[in-house]
Amino acid sequence: MKNNIPQALHPIFRQAALRRPALLCSLPLLCACSLPLHAEEERPWGQITDNLRISGDLRGRVETWDYFEPALNPATGVINNNNDYTFGALRARLAVAFNSSILDAFVQSEYSGLYDLPDNAVAGPPVGPLGLGGAYYRENSATSRSDVHLKQAYLNFKGQSFGLPGAAFKVGRFEIAEGLEYKTGDAKFDMLKTTRVSQRLVGPFDFTHATRNFDGFSTVYDQTGYNITLTGARPTQAGFNIQGMDEISHIDVFYGALTSKKGAILPGTEGRLFYLYYGDDRNVVPVDNRPAAARPALNSDDMQIHTVGTHLLTVQPMGAGDVDAVLWGAYQFGDWGNLNHQAYASDAEIGYQWKDVFMKPWLRAVYFRGSGDSNPTDGTHGTFFQVLPTVRAYAKFPFYNLMNIQDSFLQASITPTQNTRLAVDAHYLTLENAHDLYYGGAGATSRTGTFGYFGRATGRQNSVGELVDITFTHTVNTHFNWSLYYGHAFGSDATKSVYQQQGDANFGYAEFTVSF
Repeated sequence: MKNNIPQALHPIFRQAALRRPALLCSLPLLCACSLPLHAEEERPWGQITDNLRISGDLRGRVETWDYFEPALNPATGVINNNNDYTFGALRARLAVAFNSSILDAFVQSEYSGLYDLPDNAVAGPPVGPLGLGGAYYRENSATSRSDVHLKQAYLNFKGQSFGLPGAAFKVGRFEIAEGLEYKTGDAKFDMLKTTRVSQRLVGPFDFTHATRNFDGFSTVYDQTGYNITLTGARPTQAGFNIQGMDEISHIDVFYGALTSKKGAILPGTEGRLFYLYYGDDRNVVPVDNRPAAARPALNSDDMQIHTVGTHLLTVQPMGAGDVDAVLWGAYQFGDWGNLNHQAYASDAEIGYQWKDVFMKPWLRAVYFRGSGDSNPTDGTHGTFFQVLPTVRAYAKFPFYNLMNIQDSFLQASITPTQNTRLAVDAHYLTLENAHDLYYGGAGATSRTGTFGYFGRATGRQNSVGELVDITFTHTVNTHFNWSLYYGHAFGSDATKSVYQQQGDANFGYAEFTVSF
């Protein structure tokens, strides 16, 4: 190459050759100087490229239970009554997300670990588990168990690239949270959507240590004023059964919703019309108020439940704060095994938050009613069926659910700082129909073995009792938060007829979450 260089330049290139090592060593520094200052620091944790991100979280919780206590009676099936115990749990997730203008891809694994569960906190079929420690043990058959499984894995194709702005088609394994098809970006409005509207009937049940997912498809058409969502799927095992890899192939779910977005028709208001189908032909016996011998297994007479419903949610400025209101209702029909099914549920809520007052106090009043069955021999099943919910969103101390219940309660909360919240709820609970059972459970969590709900006969007593609970949450930063909960239940006639030894109960936990 030297022969092609003019003679006058030979001394210059000889000097450059002598300095080549220094020049090579300085190239990274020269390149770095040509990049924008602090480019690496500007990327969020886990953001590998503009399109690729790795995320994860670790959650730990210690739960302490002093549950209601039944009298031992092997003749009637009450074989255990350990109601006082403590156990721990860890849940860890790791995910990889790819985003582009054409499609999104997401893969997430989950580790679920349960430690020191009680092995004698399932009283027997007439009473059921004595707190969630008993529920976890019943589904996992071990005092300590862990499992690693695929939580989510899906492709989401975006319609923008195909000339359909706002359209998307998702296929694979993913979460469903009915009622939360979109978010507004308004923190208060979205909190009410999440905690008081969504997941009453279908949700991931995120409080548990292995969350429920669904294998199937979801089509979304999202526009400025409305959202249309259609989903067909089958749930996975999860919830109390931490072996979340397996699909429950004998359950089919179809969900469709038309949501008028906030402000599209009325200022500060959204509305939704929805339809939900649930089909179940597992080899399990459903729970209702008939004698067990009169209830055929679902693989003999399957369950096909149709639910139609609506909700309205509004937040309006008024005086020194905001008034909020929720109306929710659902009607069900179909086949409950070999029975005709007709049931309903309704919810009405109103609240007010002072915005310019110290700690921004927020008061809310709620009345919920889920129908019960009045006659076990008339060929019609009238108990409202909660399907596959995130049950703890509506029963923080989950000794009850939304089936055959009337729940009247007051909520009060304050925000001492921007990152802390203290909330107190006071409930008065009665059965909607004393001829029906006093229900618990959160829907199917296993492919076989248990139905997912249990019921307790109360001798036609209908007063369940009162519940007072306190929740404290503190978000330290975007990567760490922790919370404390304590609830005390004052059992009344219906509760004491089942739990003769101790009619009151306590439940508390401490929890932390680290994420990136």
